[in-house]
Amino acid sequence: MNISKIDKNFSNQFTLEGMKSFTVNEAPFALYGLCRETGELDFKRLPHAFADQCGSTAVKALYANTSGIRVRFRTDSKRIVLKCQLPGVTKFPHMPLTGTSCFDLYADGDYCSVFQPGIDIGGGHGENPMREDGYASGYVFRERKLRDILIHFPLYNDVEQVWIAVEEDAVILPSEPYSRRKPMVLYGSSITQGGCASHPGNSYAAMLSRRFDMDFLNLGFSGGALGEESIADYIAGLDMGIFVLDYDHNAPTAEHLEQTHAKFFSRIRRSHPELPTILVSAADHFFPDYPERRKIIRDTCENAKAAGDRNVYFVDGVKIYGQAGREYCRVDYCHPNDLGFWCMAQAIGQVVETVLRREESMQRDQ
Repeated sequence: MNISKIDKNFSNQFTLEGMKSFTVNEAPFALYGLCRETGELDFKRLPHAFADQCGSTAVKALYANTSGIRVRFRTDSKRIVLKCQLPGVTKFPHMPLTGTSCFDLYADGDYCSVFQPGIDIGGGHGENPMREDGYASGYVFRERKLRDILIHFPLYNDVEQVWIAVEEDAVILPSEPYSRRKPMVLYGSSITQGGCASHPGNSYAAMLSRRFDMDFLNLGFSGGALGEESIADYIAGLDMGIFVLDYDHNAPTAEHLEQTHAKFFSRIRRSHPELPTILVSAADHFFPDYPERRKIIRDTCENAKAAGDRNVYFVDGVKIYGQAGREYCRVDYCHPNDLGFWCMAQAIGQVVETVLRREESMQRDQ
């Protein structure tokens, strides 16, 4: 049965008639959250050479997943069509394709929809114009007016090409830059990468970015955030405004966490002595050694403060889901759903708000 013939809300119909297309690699589109060296046009979160040599199999496998990559522009087009080419389609039993392999659309800060494939992408039944190597999908606004457009890239998929089509007589303009000059950088597990948000804009990193109008770089690597020194040294070389350290979930044991966590923090701190740094413990209790893990992360924070550090903060995972209830916040034993990510964004966002208010106060006093 083709449900789209019964319910039009399941339809993925679009047309490029009367529209003009652009690659997102050309002006006036602005790309964020990606790593590119001179002349490169691909979509990735780390340099190729570093990913190949860092010693992490998981990082090498996942660094081209486009979690956190965004494109921004302005247009008065009533219709927008996104067309993409993908090397394959990521399918998980606990996360929808709208999160792993789709793009989502925000206009003037409001969520609109997901650019989604037909149901046969990667197999199945139905009609899809690009099949396994990509798809095209459209959205129609109720009225025509100039809008600020934000499109998040997929959380768990590589992306080869992206085109945006707007109406032939529409204007297309550059977006305003983010109001915060330096980005937030996040390092962590599958949860940091965005598993299992229902669409890319519902990762906690993306929520924080929109709330505070701040660029971000997502260095979440599913199953591969082990606190390696090579990763710490790479991050220490970045120009960032806030750093979030959130890899409790991937540390195989409390002993591993103890051996790496304070050292990881210290390697960042040596290069960025005043950088606001947020240390996050896991937002669930499925680890048998959870109390020990939580203490290790808190100790990193408290020991730094005792040594005179006034810009390190601890987010207690025990409290993160308290606003909603743990049973409503997870897909499985550890991965958040959209509500869980909202709770994470609220908890971490309280600290970010404190940091930004402090910075604004210091600027006024100068």
